[in-house]
Amino acid sequence: MKIVLTCDSRWGYTPEDHTPFWTSLDTVEYVTGLLEETGNTVLLVEADDAFEFRLREIMDKHAKPLAFWLNEFMPTDSGKDMFTASVIEKVGMMHTGPGSEASGIGLNKEATKDVFRKLGLPTPEPYVVYSGDYSPIYQNGHWNSYVIIKPLLQGNSRGMDEFSVVRADDFGSIRERVGRIHHEFDEPVLVERYIGGENAKEFTVPMFISFDGRIAELPITEIDLSQIPVAQGRFRFLTHDIKDEKYYLKIPAELSPEIVRRIHSNVGRIIREIGCRDMVRVDLRGDSTGLYYLEVNVNPGKNRFSYLTTSAYSLGLDYPEIIAFIPYQAMLRYGLEPPRKLEELVRSVMALFDTVQSVAMAA
Repeated sequence: MKIVLTCDSRWGYTPEDHTPFWTSLDTVEYVTGLLEETGNTVLLVEADDAFEFRLREIMDKHAKPLAFWLNEFMPTDSGKDMFTASVIEKVGMMHTGPGSEASGIGLNKEATKDVFRKLGLPTPEPYVVYSGDYSPIYQNGHWNSYVIIKPLLQGNSRGMDEFSVVRADDFGSIRERVGRIHHEFDEPVLVERYIGGENAKEFTVPMFISFDGRIAELPITEIDLSQIPVAQGRFRFLTHDIKDEKYYLKIPAELSPEIVRRIHSNVGRIIREIGCRDMVRVDLRGDSTGLYYLEVNVNPGKNRFSYLTTSAYSLGLDYPEIIAFIPYQAMLRYGLEPPRKLEELVRSVMALFDTVQSVAMAA
C-alpha cells in the first residue's frame, strides 16, 4: 500500500527533555518506520508551497495512494496556515482523519457551540470579539459571574495563562486581555462564562471511531482540578504551560454509570453531527448546576502521553497499535485492503468495538 506521509519541517525535532510533538520530525521518522514495518511503502511529502503539485505527481504515478497527514496545518503565501486536508481533498486523494469541513468546526469554538446548541446540549454562554469592534464586551456586562477569555481558533490551551479569567463586568481588563490575544494570534477572541467554584470538575471524553460508524468508548478522564495550580488565588483551569503534564489525570473519572452513559450518548450525537473520523475527544466542565460541553477535538493529540493515548493505555493498548489504527480505518473506509501485518497490529484495538460498549452511529 502506498501511503503519502505529510510533514512540516518547521516543527523540527523535539528537544531531548520533551515528549515528542505529534508533528515533529522525530514523530515523522517513527510513523514512517511503523508504516513500513506493517507492509506499506511510504512517500514522504513536505507540506509547503509545492505540496499540491507533488500530490498530483504521486496520483499520476501510483494507483490509489492514501494520504496520512501528520500536520493539521500547512503554511500559505498569505502568512496564514490552512488545513492540510483541504489540499489533499482538492486533488481528490484519499486520506486519514477528518475532512477539512469537520476540522473547521472543531477548530472554531463558536462553530462547535453551534453544534452543541443544535443538539440541545448545555454549553457556557459566549460572545465573540472581533478586531476593531469591542462593543460585545459592553453589551454582555450583565453577567453576574466571571468569564474566561480564549483565542477563538487555537487548541492545546494556547493563549491561556493565569490571567485568562476576569470578572464579567470588568470591561477594562477584558478589553486589555482581548486586545492582547488579537495582537498575538491575529484572530477573533471567545469570551465565555467561566464554569468554576468549589464543586467544579473537568473531564475529557476520548473515543475511537470505526470505518462503519461504530464507536469504542475509552475511559472518561477527569482533570483533577485540586492538583492544578491556583490562578489569581482562586481559579483552577488548564493553561498552555501545564497542558502536557499528566500528574493531574484520573482514569477512569469518578462518575456514576448513569452519567457516563449519558455523556457517551451525547458524544455519539456530536460525532454524527460533525462527521468525525477515526478518533475524537470532547471536553466538558461541570459545577453544582450541571455539566457543560466546551470543545470538540476532531483531531485529538496523539503523542505518546496525550489524553487519548493515556486513556487507551489504561485498557492495555500499546502506542503502535493506537497509531496503526488511523491508516487501517482509512483503508477500510475507502474499500482498500490493508496489509496483513497492519491488520494483525490493530487487532487489540478492533476488539474494543466488541468488548466495550459500542454505539452505532448509523441512524
